[in-house]
Amino acid sequence: MAPSSYQKPSSSYGQKPISLQAILHESSANGTSPSIDLQWEPFQRHAEAFLTAIDEYTLTAKTEITARASDHANSMRDQKAEKEEMERRIHLEREREGEMLATLESERHTLTDLTSSLNHLQTSLNKVKDQSSTLESEIHKTRKEVTTERTEKERQKQRLNEMRKKDEFELLELEESVGLRINPIKRDLLMIQFTLLDVNDPSREFAFLLDVSKQDYSVPNCNPPLPGLSDLVRQLNQDREFFTFIKRARKAFRSLIPNPVHSTKFDDLSGPGLGLKTPAHGPGTITIGSRILASSTRGNVTLDPNSIESLSLTNRMNKQ
Repeated sequence: MAPSSYQKPSSSYGQKPISLQAILHESSANGTSPSIDLQWEPFQRHAEAFLTAIDEYTLTAKTEITARASDHANSMRDQKAEKEEMERRIHLEREREGEMLATLESERHTLTDLTSSLNHLQTSLNKVKDQSSTLESEIHKTRKEVTTERTEKERQKQRLNEMRKKDEFELLELEESVGLRINPIKRDLLMIQFTLLDVNDPSREFAFLLDVSKQDYSVPNCNPPLPGLSDLVRQLNQDREFFTFIKRARKAFRSLIPNPVHSTKFDDLSGPGLGLKTPAHGPGTITIGSRILASSTRGNVTLDPNSIESLSLTNRMNKQ
């Protein structure tokens, strides 16, 4: 590319070719030394113009090269910054990739654990279903047994109610004929009532309260009072012969009546009576034969019907 200030030489310069033979012929003809017109001045001007154009071109090229170098440096700096930013982003993405891989691994382990737990729970559920099925079968069987047992209990209850009504009627007749009632007043407190002692007034009551709440029994109240009652109670606590105590108390009440009638079977103090004996191991109970009944909780206490007096003790506690 030629410099922009370079001008092309005129058309007359260098258009005519130089002939050396012509020059020699002309110089021989004229008798002069041969000479050649080199046209130095135009050539010099042309060379100077060319050098000037070269200098301008060089300056322009240097300026352009400098500008391009500056642009290239700026471009390289920008590209370096972009490269660093890209490397930073790549580093961050790699860190995120590592975190995601760690999270993925953790979730994989979690999924494995959850799958194992699910399988265990499924197995447990199947076992529970089997157990539930077995229990339902047992419940159904038990319900049938309960229904059968309940029906039997109802039948027995009905039978016992019939027997109780019959026993109550017979007990009432027996109490009226024997003249003895033993009624719980409250817990561990019995009222013992005698009738048919006074011929002139058979309905007259002779009664006392017997406290059986402690190891040693006591009589807090007696109507009419008995002079030797404390001795009777002390003897009861010693020998624990409850029926004998009843007979002794009845005999003591009969002694209060003027002109009493002849003696009865209740006055016979020999032997333990009907086998009614208070145990020495605890208060609140009486023993009839081989049975031990709580006087404050049992509905009735029936003595041996084959004994001499055929005595029954019935609970008639008033409902509170």
